[in-house]
Amino acid sequence: MAGGRVLSIFAQILILPIIARYLTAADFGAVALAMGIVVFAQLLSDCGLGKSLVRRSEFVAEEWDSVFWLLAGMGTLLGGTLFLTAPLWEALFEMPGLSQLVQALAVVPVMQSLSAVSSAALERDERFVWLGGLRIVAVLLSLAAAVGLAVAGAGVWCLIVQQLVLFATLALGAAATSPYRPRLRLDPAWLTGHLRFARDTVGTSLVFTLQRQAPVMMLGYVLGAGPLGLFSMALRLLRLPELGVAGPASQVVFVRMARRSNDPVVIGTLYLAALRLLALIILPGMFCLAGFAPDLIPLLLTDRWGDVALVFALAAPAFALEASTSMAGMAFLAAGQTMLRLRMATERATLQIICTAVAVPFGINTVAVALSLFALAYTPRLWWYAGRAAPFARSEALAAIVWPALVGGLAWLVTALVVSPAVAQNAGLLIATAVGTTLVAWVIAALPQRAALRAAAAILRSD
Repeated sequence: MAGGRVLSIFAQILILPIIARYLTAADFGAVALAMGIVVFAQLLSDCGLGKSLVRRSEFVAEEWDSVFWLLAGMGTLLGGTLFLTAPLWEALFEMPGLSQLVQALAVVPVMQSLSAVSSAALERDERFVWLGGLRIVAVLLSLAAAVGLAVAGAGVWCLIVQQLVLFATLALGAAATSPYRPRLRLDPAWLTGHLRFARDTVGTSLVFTLQRQAPVMMLGYVLGAGPLGLFSMALRLLRLPELGVAGPASQVVFVRMARRSNDPVVIGTLYLAALRLLALIILPGMFCLAGFAPDLIPLLLTDRWGDVALVFALAAPAFALEASTSMAGMAFLAAGQTMLRLRMATERATLQIICTAVAVPFGINTVAVALSLFALAYTPRLWWYAGRAAPFARSEALAAIVWPALVGGLAWLVTALVVSPAVAQNAGLLIATAVGTTLVAWVIAALPQRAALRAAAAILRSD
């Protein structure tokens, strides 16, 4: 799963400089705003029922069919609502053309709802290799479409078609290869337990999405499409660790946790193991990239995107830390503590939105700093909540991230002040030095904790 995500993300990194040469910051801002509107419908299209089905120890065809048709109706309703309300969003943000972008993307939640149960069946059977391969194919096809349309002068629509091709390929691939085949039957009796699970899960997802989209919405409303486009480009890079490492890892680890749903202590142990490995992979690498960002990003995206580098560097601690600790969400779900997770998510989102609202009038760089400071301040509180669902020693959690963070922080200072300026004039040498420095940082972060890392890997491999 992670290999598939890494390969697909590497492909995105390769084509991003091409697309960036044909589109403006305002184009990226418009798409970010359109996707920010559609994403709320996307998370409702699944309602968390896919994860709920995976948690079931036995397969009951009537149960799966009932969930399928419920989601099919939900997705159709969401897609239709998006299509009809699109002009209202354009009027609210005073952004010409936004309506057409939202209407084109309205089909995405429909596709996701129709494929959710098929994807759940593949996860339940642990067909992770296939799921990873399917994502690679979907990403490559979508990126090829985006590049072709960008070169052809399609403008902002190349990014819209990219999303449509991506989700269509994922949906068709899951439906074609899943062992599940829907039949026309819907029995409400099979939905009761799932709906309780979905209530808290959807509530949490809505809160998390609001937390993530609040900066996008506020920047678009206060500063306009141009600054939002720069922030959106930075987000594309900042979210790579989550998409490429933490995301696929969570699918695998959740299955392991769900099998021990009656033993919260084991779930806590699995969380600590995942945290240790994710922190090693994400923190040093992200901080090294932050150090090279002022020279590397203009090289890759052209000088007109140079302002993205500072946003990336300032917000890197927030996204690195959140990706490293993100497996706590799977611990809540596996332990059945969805209401506790909802309380935590609501508290965190409320506080972060307040911090962002205070920072927005001062520009995108201030927003980036606010996000990083908030992530650092809230992590102990996150562990307090997670420990109530699945007990673990918070001292061990802190130990898992401190050394990789220190190594990454030192590498950030050295690269930003010494290494990157020294090689900035030679593009090949700059890229090679960035890769080499990151590898060295990983080795230094791993060596003192070899035994703990081996133990963590063994815990996650065990059934």
